Amino acid sequence: MFCLGILGRFLGNLLVVPMDGSHWVGIKAIAQEMGRRGHRVTVVIPELSIRMGPGKYYDTITYPVPYDRDYMDFVMASHKDILEKSAQPLMEKIKKRFGQIQKIISFIHTTAESLLFNSSLISHLAQQNFDAVLTDPVVPTGLLIAHKLGIPTINLLRGVPCSLDMKASGCPSPPSFVPRFFTGFTDRMSFKERLINTLVALLEPLFCRLMYWHFDQIAYDFLEEKVSVAELFAESAIWLLRIDFTLEFPRPLMPNVVLVGGINCKVRNPLPEVRHFYQISNLFRHSSLT
Repeated sequence: MFCLGILGRFLGNLLVVPMDGSHWVGIKAIAQEMGRRGHRVTVVIPELSIRMGPGKYYDTITYPVPYDRDYMDFVMASHKDILEKSAQPLMEKIKKRFGQIQKIISFIHTTAESLLFNSSLISHLAQQNFDAVLTDPVVPTGLLIAHKLGIPTINLLRGVPCSLDMKASGCPSPPSFVPRFFTGFTDRMSFKERLINTLVALLEPLFCRLMYWHFDQIAYDFLEEKVSVAELFAESAIWLLRIDFTLEFPRPLMPNVVLVGGINCKVRNPLPEVRHFYQISNLFRHSSLT
């Protein structure tokens, strides 16, 4: 089992399904370190990407996508607009960002479908006897592949804009304490800020639905069974929370550290076959990931 490979008893076989951009930085660091320690690591990426590419300690598999570099640059320009700060009112900011996010989501759907419905590649992956999938679940492609192959999922992420990760894992995220995406609030909020934060939290289920409804259909077409993205999140065995000191604030059960491993809070314990996965946090916390 791959969990025993984590503990150094023997070598495991890890499939990595990453996201592009800044998400790739943390995933690549873990893939490199696992490969350096002798585990077999396979990274699956599209032929065209922003940052993703081959590495010294892992194998790379690419798949074709139906867009060119110019279209990718256009989408990334929209993403840059989202990251820029503005003095607009909160609702106007959310409205503008949502329109820009729609462009990115369409791009993400196209990329995900290019992988998931590449039957020859999926068949090849199924024959490799992977022990686990490491992925950034903001785009649930890796979750879908893990479900298809019947293997555990390890998630590395900072958070999902609609807090679906917290809801699916059963971990607490009270709006009176934890600031929501887009608000710009800290964990020390005034009464007015807490009220706004609570209203944003009430809108999160709608945002999740808009963000992932198409992936629910992709999941049905790919898996040929009725499985929602929320259910795929809830199946995850281990969460590695990439918490940045400048971007995150403390929350219950989640200390403000750079990298912390966590189990699925809803079930309290990791799946039996990956009961030692939690030790991955200490493994990488004391390792050089550059």
